[in-house]
Amino acid sequence: MRRTSVVGAMVLAFAGQAVGQEVRWRHDYSAARKEAAAANKPLLLDFGSEDCVWCRKLDATTFRQPAVAELLNDRFVPVKVDGQKDAWLSQKAGVEAFPTLVLLSPEGKILARHDGYADVGKLLPLLRQVLPTKPVAPAPAAPRPPVVELLAQARADHDAGRYLACIERCDRLLAAHPAAPEAADARRLTAAITADPAKWGRVTGQLQSDLTALQRDLHAALGR
Repeated sequence: MRRTSVVGAMVLAFAGQAVGQEVRWRHDYSAARKEAAAANKPLLLDFGSEDCVWCRKLDATTFRQPAVAELLNDRFVPVKVDGQKDAWLSQKAGVEAFPTLVLLSPEGKILARHDGYADVGKLLPLLRQVLPTKPVAPAPAAPRPPVVELLAQARADHDAGRYLACIERCDRLLAAHPAAPEAADARRLTAAITADPAKWGRVTGQLQSDLTALQRDLHAALGR
């Protein structure tokens, strides 16, 4: 039997072992590089030759597996490279035999490689190891208890110079949660304001301003 007939028989045998979806191969390396850069996807370069039996087996088996084809089509830019016709690319990638699989970053940096035939068990881990891991979204922060939130607001009012608002929040905290640990902090905040003449002066000034505004609104309402 001639060599070509042997090869054909082997390919038919391999093809009968696996039926699945097709990998959408690119055949223009330069165009594939541009596509990978635009889509920010890694490339898989499959170096082979027309007379490479193991290359044909790779096509007929591993690359026909749905899990492999789906991953390559969705997350990679797969490129078929004739290692003999594109000898310059084979030399650049350090390819010495066929098949050789080379994984490149979108910028063209070699990330990983595999020399020889690769079954699904070898290829899938190789592909996945070069994919960026998806960031895990942080769990939403648990809402703070009302007493903690009230104390935080009181402190924010104090730091912003809103001393009357701070005292009012502290009074609400003490009335609703007198035994809570935050109650002691609320008392200290109130004491820090009442003991400081400048701060207390601002409180009384705000109270007077609020009272004047209330009287004005009352007189306006009665005069209608």
